[in-house]
Amino acid sequence: MKTIFVFNDSRASEPMEAVLAVGEDGLLVNFVKFDSATVAYAAFAMGAAYELAAHDPDIAAPVNVTRANAHRRYDAAYGAGNWVAVWLDAPRNNSAWRRAIELVRARHAQPVPAFSTQALAGILGDIFGSADAVPHTTH
Repeated sequence: MKTIFVFNDSRASEPMEAVLAVGEDGLLVNFVKFDSATVAYAAFAMGAAYELAAHDPDIAAPVNVTRANAHRRYDAAYGAGNWVAVWLDAPRNNSAWRRAIELVRARHAQPVPAFSTQALAGILGDIFGSADAVPHTTH
């Protein structure tokens, strides 16, 4: 069973609240921005709370859609029933969260493979059908 850490990662200068879901293996599973009307329901929407306290359908409808989407993303990442989402009010105090963030940073620090000029020219030739493009078949 994988733990998914859900936490508010907002900056004071941002107009909306950014909430992230990061798996214990360093996979960034979900990212949602909440407005001032829905941020109080972020834990429920992100799957880390089990009861929605909102009775206003204008709030409940988008929060329930966000929750369904979050569950689909978690299931896609780890399999149905193989995860648990945990809300962290103070994530920096959680050593498992700190380890997950280290893994996120390591994953994003890896260099992106680059194409050589020749390979890129071949790809663009195939896409745009340049006269210099060499067919890939022998027919």
